[in-house]
Amino acid sequence: MEWQLEPSTAGLPIQIYAFTNTSSWEEYEGIQSDIFDPLFAILPDFDLRAHDAPASHSNRRLELREDDIH
Repeated sequence: MEWQLEPSTAGLPIQIYAFTNTSSWEEYEGIQSDIFDPLFAILPDFDLRAHDAPASHSNRRLELREDDIH
């Protein structure tokens, strides 16, 4: 099942909600790949691209690196 969330300045988020009947991490990764690979592959056909905002701790590391450069 999937549905659209409220659009933001970063784009239009889509949430995908699914269940598996396995608890094997390896199988779960394969199922997740089976869902997302076709979605990512079709994005350019609609002139779209995927975006993932970094976590706040990732932003802090980026700030530190920029400070090191200057």
